[in-house]
Amino acid sequence: MTMVAASENVSRQENTRPVSQRQLADRVNRLNFLEELILVQFSHLKYGQMVTVTAAPLPCDGTALEASWRSELPENCSQYVISGIILPGTPRAFAFAVEDARITADGLVCQLPKKGQALPKRQYSRMRPLAGIKATLFQHGICFQGVLTDFSAHALCVEVGFDTPNSRYWIMPDQVVHLSLQSDKGVIYSGEMMVIRSENGADTLLFVLAPVNTNTPRFPTKKYRGHRACLLPEPSLAFRHPLTGRYLELNVADLSGLGVCVEEAPERSMLIAGMILPEMCIKLGAGFEIPCRGQVVYRNESEDGAGGARCGLTLLDIEIQDHLLLLSLLQRARNRHSYLNPSVDIESLWEFFFETGFIYPSKYLLLAKRKAGFQETFRKTYLEQTPIARHFTFQVEGQIEAHLSAIRLYEQTWFQQHHAARRSGKHAIGFEVIQQLAEYFYNACFLSRDKIGYVAGVYRPENRFPRKYYRAIVSQLKNKKAASLDAFAYFKTIPEIADQWAWAKVPPDWHVARTTRGDLDELAGFYEQISGGCMIDALDLQSKMIGRTVLEKEYRNLGMIRRRHLYSIKRGRELMAVVELHQSDTGLSLSRMDRVIFCFVLGEDLPPGLLTTLVRGFADKLGLDHPPMMVYPRDYADRHELEVDKTYEMMILNVYHGEEYMQFLDDFIAAHSSVR
Repeated sequence: MTMVAASENVSRQENTRPVSQRQLADRVNRLNFLEELILVQFSHLKYGQMVTVTAAPLPCDGTALEASWRSELPENCSQYVISGIILPGTPRAFAFAVEDARITADGLVCQLPKKGQALPKRQYSRMRPLAGIKATLFQHGICFQGVLTDFSAHALCVEVGFDTPNSRYWIMPDQVVHLSLQSDKGVIYSGEMMVIRSENGADTLLFVLAPVNTNTPRFPTKKYRGHRACLLPEPSLAFRHPLTGRYLELNVADLSGLGVCVEEAPERSMLIAGMILPEMCIKLGAGFEIPCRGQVVYRNESEDGAGGARCGLTLLDIEIQDHLLLLSLLQRARNRHSYLNPSVDIESLWEFFFETGFIYPSKYLLLAKRKAGFQETFRKTYLEQTPIARHFTFQVEGQIEAHLSAIRLYEQTWFQQHHAARRSGKHAIGFEVIQQLAEYFYNACFLSRDKIGYVAGVYRPENRFPRKYYRAIVSQLKNKKAASLDAFAYFKTIPEIADQWAWAKVPPDWHVARTTRGDLDELAGFYEQISGGCMIDALDLQSKMIGRTVLEKEYRNLGMIRRRHLYSIKRGRELMAVVELHQSDTGLSLSRMDRVIFCFVLGEDLPPGLLTTLVRGFADKLGLDHPPMMVYPRDYADRHELEVDKTYEMMILNVYHGEEYMQFLDDFIAAHSSVR
C-alpha cells in the first residue's frame, strides 16, 4: 500500500473537465511507455475509508485497461470496491470511475468508460524520480537513510528505513528536519524541511516533506543589483533535471552575469529552491549555447498560484571563455557601443593611442627600441582570447572612442592600464570603459576559475582625473583592507648616484640573499604599521606565496615569460630591504609595469648608493634591459634627496568589496558625466 497526495473519491472532484475514451487510452499507453504507475483507489464498503494502491499499466487497445499490482492490496480486499482510477500526468491528471472490474492477486482488468475527467491543474502532478536517488534525513544528531519516492516543486516524499523498532519515534514531526538528496553525480539538494505527514510501514517510515525556505541565496545578499537584461528573442535555459533525468527547456525572463531567471507553468513545476543543476545550458540562439552548472536560489509564485512561478538560478561554474561571451553579450545589450575582449584592428588601436596623446614623446622614446615586441604581443592578446588580459573598448561606427585594459601581473591581481578616450562633447565615453571593467570583475570574481582578488591601478597624482577617481574610491570605502593607496618614487631606470658603491666596497656586514618566508613576514609587519592596506596580499608578498609558480606557468603556456625573483638586503641579521624583479618578455604594458623593479625599504639608513649598486647587480645577473624602478615608501627618496623622475600612487581594490565599489561608481559617474 502506498500513500499519495490523493485522498478524495474521484466522483467528488470539482473543477474538472471531460476527456474522451481515446484520451484515456492514450494516457494509459503513455504511462506504459514511460514505465510509470497508475493509482487505483479502493473504498471500504461499510466505513468508506480510502486506500490507494499503485499498479503498472499494460499496453491498451483503446477500450480496456489491464494493469499489474506494484503495491500491496488492502487486507480483507473483499470488503473494498474500486471507487476510481487516476492516470497521473501533466498538465492534468485523468481519472475515471470503474463500474465493473475483475481483480486478481496479480492485477486488474476493466473497461475504459466513454468519458473520464481531467482533474484540476496542480493536482497529482508529482514526479517520479530516477531510481537510486539517495535521501538522508537528519534531526538533532539522528540520521536516517532512505530513497526519494516522488516529488513536486512544493513537497517531497521520502521513504526511510530504521534499525530498531523504537527508532521510528526519533523523528519529531513538529520540528524541522534536514534533507539531503544525492545521485551518482553528488549532492543535488540539501535543505531544511517541515514534516507535512508521515506513515509507518512494517520496516519503513514514509515522510511527505515541504521546504522551509523558498529563498536560499548562494552568495551574500547584495544591495547592489548588477545589470539584468531582457533579451529578444528570449534565450532559454536547457537542462537535464537531476531528479528525473528528463530534458527540460524553459524561457529565460532575464539574464545577468551571475545567473538567470526562468518561468515555470504551475502544472509543470519541477524546480526546488536549493536544488543543484549539474548540467544546464543557456541557449542564446541556434548553435550558440553556453554550458554551465547552477543552483536554484529562489522560487516566487504568483499570489493565486495560477500564474506559475519565477525561479532564480545562480551560476556555480562556467568556463572562462564562455563567461566572457556571456558578459560581452550583456554589455552590448546595455550599450551597443560597448565591447569586451573584441578582436581589434591593431593598426587602428595604435592610431588611437597616438591620437589621444596616451603615447607621448618621452614615453615613445622608451618604447621605440622594442616596438616590434610590443606589436607582436598586442596582436596576440587582442586577437586571441588569453587568460592574462582583458580589454574594453567603446566603438562608434567602427572607430575606437575609448579604451581600457587589465593585465594579470600577480596570481590574484589585475592591473588596469591604457585608459584613454578621444576628446568629445560626450564626457561619459571615458566612464563607459571604466564601468565595463567594473562590471566584468564584479561578476567574474565569483565565477572565474582564475583567482580574482584585487584590481590595481597606478597613476601620477598630477593627472587630475585618475587622482580624483582613485582617491575618491579609498575615501568612500573607508576601509584600507577594501581599498588602499600607497605612494612610490619612480625612476625610469636604475639611477646613477654620486656616491655609487662598487661591489668591492660593500661592507662585510651587508649581504644579500634569496628572500625567505620570515623576511616576508617581517615586510608584512612593516607595511601594516605604516600603511595597513592591501599591497602585501595583492602583490603576492605573503610568506605562503614563496615558491608558487602558478602565474609563471600561465604565461609559459602562452609562449611568454614572466618569472619573479625576490632578494633581501640585510645588515647582519637586520632586514633592510626586499627587492622584487621580473624576467619578462611580454611587452603587455606600455608603462612597463610588467618589468618594473620594486624596492621595499624597511631600513631608513640604507645608503641609496648601496641600494642602487645591489639592484643593478641583480638586474645584470638576470639580464634585464634598463628596467624602471619604484621605491616604497616614497619618503625614503625624499629623506635621501634622490632625484625622482615621477611619483606614482598605487590604488588597490579588494574585489570582495565590489558591491560597495559599484555603488560608489554609479554615484561618481552620475556626478561627473553630463551624458550617460
